Amino acid sequence: MINHNKAYILGLFVGGGRLDKNTFLIELPFAKWGMDPKKMGNIAVDILQRIASLFQNEYSVKVTYEIGNKKWFIKPIEDEGFNNIQSDLTTLKLPKIGFLLNNADLEESKNLLKGINAENFLSGIFDARLSLSKSHRRFDDKAPVVSLEIPGSTKNFKFVVQLCSWLTEMGSVTDQILYNHPNQHSSSDPTYKGWKKGFKIRFLIRSFLANHSFALQAKSIDAKLIEKNQTKFEQEECPFRKIRQPSPVSVHNEIDSSNLPEEVRNKLYFHYFHFCATLGCKFAPNKEVKKVVRNKNSLISFFPRLSKGSIEEIQKQYESISNEYFNNYQIENLQLSVKSLLSDNRTFISYYGLKQGLAFLLADELNGKRHKGPMAKIIESNMPTELEVTRYYGTENEPVLIKNNSNDRAVICSNISSPKNQKLIQQNTQTSNLEVKII
Repeated sequence: MINHNKAYILGLFVGGGRLDKNTFLIELPFAKWGMDPKKMGNIAVDILQRIASLFQNEYSVKVTYEIGNKKWFIKPIEDEGFNNIQSDLTTLKLPKIGFLLNNADLEESKNLLKGINAENFLSGIFDARLSLSKSHRRFDDKAPVVSLEIPGSTKNFKFVVQLCSWLTEMGSVTDQILYNHPNQHSSSDPTYKGWKKGFKIRFLIRSFLANHSFALQAKSIDAKLIEKNQTKFEQEECPFRKIRQPSPVSVHNEIDSSNLPEEVRNKLYFHYFHFCATLGCKFAPNKEVKKVVRNKNSLISFFPRLSKGSIEEIQKQYESISNEYFNNYQIENLQLSVKSLLSDNRTFISYYGLKQGLAFLLADELNGKRHKGPMAKIIESNMPTELEVTRYYGTENEPVLIKNNSNDRAVICSNISSPKNQKLIQQNTQTSNLEVKII
């Protein structure tokens, strides 16, 4: 029989556990709450007293911990068979070998675990997977967010939806979900290779603490500290939430990647609720999603909404676009001031990523490919600056290349209303209910 103590241990395994034939390892990966010397003592006590005691009492397994590579690991002192743990995992129809998150399905766990058993099971997942970094916030420090971080390598979209739905049923209000998909992590640049950033389910801290808890003391202390900063109200519950006009998404060149499971591969998503709806979450605001999908022609770009980089790399990308889609067009090079580019008399002002692109081209300092300092101030102070603009002669709204030769920076911007783009949308996308597929 699975009691509340066993439920917690099984939750730890689901959150960060890997079982092999004769041993296991549970990873607690978030250095930002585990490497502060004051907290390290609390965590060590948690593991050696509370968690070790639970393993010993419930499964007759002695565990210890080690620290390495900014991670905490719980592991057995002696390698031996763990049939009793694996038997309970089987009861919940959870994986019993390998990294559990890769294939974890919560349907049976949710059906069988009720009351304190369910709460403790989820606490185990929270202790292993939930980040309390101060950088998580919706607007500023007055809207602190807790973030359930699930590695993208799992490819387990189903688990993310099931977990969020379960927490919603228990009364918490999801602030935002980020899915491991290029439409969420690289919506403007179709060539960005770093889009595999994983899944994040985010809650404002007060909503979370009102319905859930940690077992690890160090996390509980931090959660209560950041909760004091919250003055922002919670979002509306998911079924009643409105979707504001989403930003357009570029069709990423890895939309067919094997890193994406079949249920989301070669498909476009305009909002995180779009994922929730197509993946079957009963709390998704389907009517709102339908409105967005009907408006797909204003939300899809087959060209970079905004690509940023060195002149050489962006020039090469523009040449690739030209060869594939504009082979019969002449190239036109212009010298235009920033003021002229932003003039109402020119079509460039309607290019979605133009201002961000200009800020990248003109900023004195960058943080990676992001400009440092207020965008408006950067642009306003550089109105007379001339930039080199490359476009297709005799066209309007088609992709343009803009270069700043003085600092070796370049961008590609495009317009959703581009005639070529609209034709590609008609030819290469297909809508089926709420799904928008690339064909």
